[in-house]
Amino acid sequence: MSEIRTKLRNYQGSNSFILKMKDIVVKSRKLTDNQIAAVEKIFKQMEENKSVELTPDLKRISEYSGTNSFINDIKNKLKEFGSLTEKQTEAAINQITKEENAAKVHKMNVPAIGDTIKIGRTIGEVLKNQYNLKFNPILLDITKVLGFSEKAVKFSAKLTVQRGSVCTCCMKTLTDEFSMLTGVGKTCAKHLGIPYITDASQADKFREEYLKKVEEIGEMEVWVPKSQIKTWDGRTNVLLKMSKYWTKTN
Repeated sequence: MSEIRTKLRNYQGSNSFILKMKDIVVKSRKLTDNQIAAVEKIFKQMEENKSVELTPDLKRISEYSGTNSFINDIKNKLKEFGSLTEKQTEAAINQITKEENAAKVHKMNVPAIGDTIKIGRTIGEVLKNQYNLKFNPILLDITKVLGFSEKAVKFSAKLTVQRGSVCTCCMKTLTDEFSMLTGVGKTCAKHLGIPYITDASQADKFREEYLKKVEEIGEMEVWVPKSQIKTWDGRTNVLLKMSKYWTKTN
């Protein structure tokens, strides 16, 4: 019991239940057996969470050294609980990326016709929310490279028109005959608002509707952390190597 009381007195987190128990202890009142058991369980869970290896995004948050109060609040939650919700992680990463991009940006406007990038799901989620999409775009055709910072690249891009063995929208592996024929899965077709084919002869018509939808959604501008660029296929990717020089000398 003395160990629990010490932990409670030293607690600096935001867990509402623990704070109530701390108040009881500070006022020199006793905890019930059930309260002690609950406190022990919560402290044990906190320790277990802290022992879990951090993902790259959580590592970025934990290593943040700036003054942004929102990010630091999320960082403190991570320190206390050892984990964050997807929304907390996404919001903090967005803020960190904006800070990093604003620090030093090399602006440009270089056409990149024919280049394609595969991005991480975190940035796909950003595009989904920013452009009111119903899926995470992962594979994009670059139209222009708009700028570089030390840790990110700004692109103007569209949904890909390239065909392959994966869905052009979400990058999941295509397994059924019609999906492989159209290059789009049934679920993503529904999200795009395009009637899915029921016969192979409808594939060309579906392709036309897909290309129209790509043009309707249009170009999307997004900062992508270099760590979130999974692949960059095309000649313009040489800019990625050159950016290391630009961001250090400008």
